[in-house]
Amino acid sequence: MEVKSYLETGTEFPVYQVLREQGIAEGKAEFLLEALSDYGTVPIGIREQIMHQTNFSQLERWFLLARQVRSIEEFINRM
Repeated sequence: MEVKSYLETGTEFPVYQVLREQGIAEGKAEFLLEALSDYGTVPIGIREQIMHQTNFSQLERWFLLARQVRSIEEFINRM
């Protein structure tokens, strides 16, 4: 399908959808890390695990958990 056809139908190119989803996941991960930073420094291994997560549901579960815990250690133990 030509670019013009995609634009006329409102259909996104598959690569744009993937990039969009990656951007959303990255934003969710950054918000999660920001929430956790209230408790101190997030260990690099946990930071990388969070930043590499692409599953929206998992990121949302971790964000809700971050709002319930009182420390980084508690968050890590309950992940």
